[in-house]
Amino acid sequence: MEKHKLAAIEQYIFDLFHKEGTNKLLTKHIFASAVEYSNADLVRAFEDMEKKGRSLIRYTEEGNDWVHLTPEGMRHAGFSNTEGLEQPRVLPHPPKSST
Repeated sequence: MEKHKLAAIEQYIFDLFHKEGTNKLLTKHIFASAVEYSNADLVRAFEDMEKKGRSLIRYTEEGNDWVHLTPEGMRHAGFSNTEGLEQPRVLPHPPKSST
């Protein structure tokens, strides 16, 4: 995927979190709201944000797939005050080893 397209999708995701006023969203909500992007492109953006940017965590809880911003992701999304926002209950994946 082109870097500028990936960056635009990631910004869309950050903007959606900010617009919704939360740091935790169902992935199906993101898929449904992003009609201009394919689900595959959104998943690629999630993976990049999770593994490279370490700005979000993806997990399944009680059969629902969630995307949860980390503190770094909340800064990218424009949250200046994180009071009242739910803290992730799962840990981010460790960075990939270079070996």
